[in-house]
Amino acid sequence: MTIDFSFYFAFCLALFSRNLDVYLTYLIAILIHECGHLLVASLYKWEVESFKLTALGGFLTFKDDLAKPPLQSIGVALGGICFNGLFIVFLTLFEGPAALIYTQYAIIVFNLLPVTPLDGSKVFQGLLRFILDYRLTLRILKATNCVFLLLFTGAVVAFRWHSYMVVAIVLAVYVGKFSGTWPYLYERYLIQSDQK
Repeated sequence: MTIDFSFYFAFCLALFSRNLDVYLTYLIAILIHECGHLLVASLYKWEVESFKLTALGGFLTFKDDLAKPPLQSIGVALGGICFNGLFIVFLTLFEGPAALIYTQYAIIVFNLLPVTPLDGSKVFQGLLRFILDYRLTLRILKATNCVFLLLFTGAVVAFRWHSYMVVAIVLAVYVGKFSGTWPYLYERYLIQSDQK
């Protein structure tokens, strides 16, 4: 497991703004979410390469992930969201903390955005792969990333969600990185597909 600098930054920001309890609640939701991905991936016998903790959450990397069947990719992406949903049911039945329940809902909604590296982009990518080749899928995903990033950032500014500005900045970094590296991802996909 590796911990990204952005995680430390978000942790320090939460500590100095006296929102550490909110951040720890968020961290619990993230770990539950990643357990969902891990469980579904293990059902498909996917091999874990790494786990990285960032300000946006946890990111599991799997061996030959780009060449996996689209349906499996969609299943693994939705596994985290489903786990958060099951945890909401559990918390509701046992009258868990309202803040933790709210955080689960927030994680689900946020992760459904079709913006890299969120699960919504992986689901969208998997659906596109049923009808398009991988190169065109990546190009469409690049355009979709930009549109939804602009919409999210616009909503943050318009509704004065100041606490989400850091999230918008981190998302912008990931979208920029994806925009610059999608040709490399395509080459990786070709290599992984040839190894199958």
